[in-house]
Amino acid sequence: MKVLIISPFFPFSKVCHAGGQFTYEIIKALSQRYEIHLLSRIEPHQVVFIDDMKEFCSHIEILPFETPKKKNIRSMISITASYLCLGLRANKLVKTKKFDLVQVEHVETALLVKNNRKLPMILDAHDVITKPARRRYLASKGILRKALDYLGWRLSARVEKYITRKFDLIFTRSRQDKEILLKGNRNLTIDVVPHPIYDNRPALGHKREPKTLLFAGAMHRDVNVESVLYFYKKILPHIRKKIPDAKFYIVGNSPNERVKKLSAEDKNVVVTGFVENLENYYLKASVFVSPLFIGGGIIVKNLQAMASGLPVVTTSIGNEGIEAVPDRDIFVADDPGIFVEKVLLLLQDPSKWQDISDNGRLFVLKNFSLQSVVKKIEQGYKSVL
Repeated sequence: MKVLIISPFFPFSKVCHAGGQFTYEIIKALSQRYEIHLLSRIEPHQVVFIDDMKEFCSHIEILPFETPKKKNIRSMISITASYLCLGLRANKLVKTKKFDLVQVEHVETALLVKNNRKLPMILDAHDVITKPARRRYLASKGILRKALDYLGWRLSARVEKYITRKFDLIFTRSRQDKEILLKGNRNLTIDVVPHPIYDNRPALGHKREPKTLLFAGAMHRDVNVESVLYFYKKILPHIRKKIPDAKFYIVGNSPNERVKKLSAEDKNVVVTGFVENLENYYLKASVFVSPLFIGGGIIVKNLQAMASGLPVVTTSIGNEGIEAVPDRDIFVADDPGIFVEKVLLLLQDPSKWQDISDNGRLFVLKNFSLQSVVKKIEQGYKSVL
């Protein structure tokens, strides 16, 4: 069976964001049973990985693109244009080659992808775009900002509804995202397909760096920058009243000047930028902190930390798509004071640390294994065929 996968992010083994990681792992697994064709945007520094992907793909077509260095109106137009071009290229490719099934990664990719009722079409939504847009509106301050964010939210809802009705089946990362899409259109067929996570169990006798807190994520994304600054200003000072030398690692590519400034002014804050092996930091830290208040889909960094036996303190939004049991598998705190208490409990109580570490890892392995994810995808393929 020939499957065309259309992705805005080129998938390869060292891709540094969750969406690209998912697409890579799925292509790698599905290639054992299907003939995979890939159409993707690609950054200049990623061209060297094309040959690696040829091991899993029968055919690869690329659309060169370079992410703008600055975030402004011009860069937003450039990014939007690249998504539209990808959709047009997909339509052309579907006309010239015979496929049995088309799978589009990310909602935005499908804006110009044509509905083809003769060809089964699946949308892998990753993040439902309406949810973070609504939360951004609710969190915004000032009349003008709130008005703009309201328009952004309503436009996102219209665009998402238009896109999703083109597809025979939609994959979402969480039950909550499925319910949001169904509110817009009850006729949609939706399956929940979570992000696959590997067991990253530390070796027997492994020693972690004590009193070390970790946040990981792409640091060019506003949601991650705001989370880091919130933690540093609202939470970390209270932790340091009890543990003055607590160290805070901020790991992720492209940190902006606001984030870099933290390490320049505080010797116990380490801003790494891009790292080759993120797992090493999951195995080094004592506690993973994830104070997220805007998000969609599923927070993969929380899952990866849990799979490494690293206890996670997050918000209700950070646990929304995961649905781990609070105080058993994960700590959840929306109030800064409670967040401080949970982090201090893990740093000061070895028994509680071990309980959350063990339970969190077992929860992820039970619910987010690669085998179970691939099985759900293949069941989806059978249903649309």
